[in-house]
Amino acid sequence: MSNISLHQIDNIYNELFRKFVEGVETVNVADFQHLNVNKERTVTSENDIWIFGYGSLMWKVDFPYVDCQSGYICGYLRRFYQHSIDHRGTKIKPGRVVTLIKAELTDRVYGLAYRIAVKDKENVLKHLDYREKNGYQRCEVTFHKFPDDSKESTLKILIYIATPGNESWAGEGDEASVIKIAEQIFTSVGPSGTNREYFFNLLHTMLALFPGIKDNHLLEIDNELQRLILTCETKLLERALKKEIALTLHSLGNNIPLNDDAVQGQLYQLIKHCSKVGWREELLVKELYSGNENTGLEIMNHLGSLKDANDDYVKLY
Repeated sequence: MSNISLHQIDNIYNELFRKFVEGVETVNVADFQHLNVNKERTVTSENDIWIFGYGSLMWKVDFPYVDCQSGYICGYLRRFYQHSIDHRGTKIKPGRVVTLIKAELTDRVYGLAYRIAVKDKENVLKHLDYREKNGYQRCEVTFHKFPDDSKESTLKILIYIATPGNESWAGEGDEASVIKIAEQIFTSVGPSGTNREYFFNLLHTMLALFPGIKDNHLLEIDNELQRLILTCETKLLERALKKEIALTLHSLGNNIPLNDDAVQGQLYQLIKHCSKVGWREELLVKELYSGNENTGLEIMNHLGSLKDANDDYVKLY
């Protein structure tokens, strides 16, 4: 058994790591002001095309366009029913992104329409086909301007939809529950960043561009996600980091002083890790899923009855 004491681990955590856990994580909030929404341009062509954005295309626009209009399409609902294995998650730990499901004709999905100049059409479609390659198909629908245009002007627009049956579909059974969706967003990160960044940017953009319009699905997920962050995250990360500290010290052997260069070097590497994008999600996954037959959801639901954060990492020895 190692001579490392719980008191020493607590001191290391409080001195070096507590600030990372309790600090407010910076989310890259999308700046949609540069989109110039609803400011029509005059240089257009009848051969231009329109693309409808209802997810990340509302705030992460990485293609050229000549006009941007706010509005909605009818007969669909926006849902976080698609796994993300290439942007906000991985094949091992998928995140969640939005798609559309068929609904009543009175239902609306609000978003942004981008007019693509004919000279850019081929390259933009090629780019978006690749960006939306994980289960999304391109189709055409009717777009209505918002605020509602007295002229009732509409236009044909292209959208990308991930339909049931694609390999990343997550809209059936328990996977379609708000609690499960929020849990995935809470713990997922991928090549494009954290799943939270995706969710909060979508929510922020919707609230800013469509005041007074309620997307109940987004708001329900937000409530559950905020609950997880506010009531579960700090305790889970503290437990996980104290385990990492204990394992780090234990791996260096007994009786090694804490001011030893080897100890300081290992702790510095752990500090560097806590400065990287996705460190929270990585530790949350370890704490919730590794070596445990219960689901992360079951663990989180019982967090209130868990013992002190010290109890688990002492069992390492």
